Amino acid sequence: MAVKRTFYQDRWNKNKVWEVAKLAGGYYLRQYICGKQWGRGLRTTKKFIKSLGILEFEQVPAIH
Repeated sequence: MAVKRTFYQDRWNKNKVWEVAKLAGGYYLRQYICGKQWGRGLRTTKKFIKSLGILEFEQVPAIH
């Protein structure tokens, strides 16, 4: 199974982008500030990601 990555622009901080990666083992959440990854990331559930409101943010193309 391939990794499905989706990027979301933070509503309140335009320098921050959230990455939600769907893998066979669950979801991984990473944040990028000014294009650089901040921290290691977090293995989590879709329910937790929804509770943060990230899925309601504007989707953006992949960052490099």
